[in-house]
Amino acid sequence: MTHIEQAKTLTKVEKAFVKEYLLDFNGTAAYMRATNSSNRKSASSKACVLLKKQKVKNAMEIYAQENLGPHEQTLLGNVRFWRSVRDNDSAKNADRLKASEYLAKYGQMFVEKKEVAITSQVLIVDDISTKVKERSKKIKIDE
Repeated sequence: MTHIEQAKTLTKVEKAFVKEYLLDFNGTAAYMRATNSSNRKSASSKACVLLKKQKVKNAMEIYAQENLGPHEQTLLGNVRFWRSVRDNDSAKNADRLKASEYLAKYGQMFVEKKEVAITSQVLIVDDISTKVKERSKKIKIDE
């Protein structure tokens, strides 16, 4: 059976998982989105099972080739490379650490710089003088 024939035999969950997985390469999150599940532990183990299936791997390749542009395909290749370096026990620790850093940045686990845009207007209300008058009246009454 060819890769394309295998990809056509995917279940609905497997198809949804493939599309979701290629968004962020997070198996647990992809399974949870694909099945509307809220159980992280179960989703993690089921995602692991799906990622080991050859027909799911083939479907990811085909989907990436058909639906992703050159930029996304390059990014997909980079992520695969970073994962292979990170998981390679014989690689230098500095290289493994750098690959982990790239994966964390890609997964938006931390942000080095955050830009904030405010689109609403600020309205300043000057009601301090009335509060002071009210407070002074209370003080005079209490004395």
